[in-house]
Amino acid sequence: MAATLLALAACTGNAPIPSGAQQVQVSVADSGVELEPDSVAAGDVYLVLDNGSISFVERKAGAYATTGPLTDEQIAQIRAGDLQDTSISGVEANNCDPEQNAAARGMTGPCGNVMLVTVQPGSYLIVAGAPEEGGAPSAVLTVSP
Repeated sequence: MAATLLALAACTGNAPIPSGAQQVQVSVADSGVELEPDSVAAGDVYLVLDNGSISFVERKAGAYATTGPLTDEQIAQIRAGDLQDTSISGVEANNCDPEQNAAARGMTGPCGNVMLVTVQPGSYLIVAGAPEEGGAPSAVLTVSP
């Protein structure tokens, strides 16, 4: 009983995806990253990761700058491992014990497999694992107004 209470306490802060929210299913494989859909409207988007880990990369031209979409040139640089003027956040699926992972599936939070991002019109890069490695599988999320 005490172990169960500790496990549940460690996973506090998980939250479900709101009804009607924009969602992108993210699949990571050795062959690449797949997004379904790969285009969304500007605003809040929930990235739902099936397995593994991803990094969400956006433009940020300085410590106090706001984040935003990437240019095609920046996307090419990031894919080569150059992360200058970027902001990186990420999520990892299945990073807690199996019971916690199961309880938090489909949720944001420490044991969840969902990441909330707020996006403006343009392009953002979703990379399998860490983008510092260069050449990691990736996909572009296109955002319309």
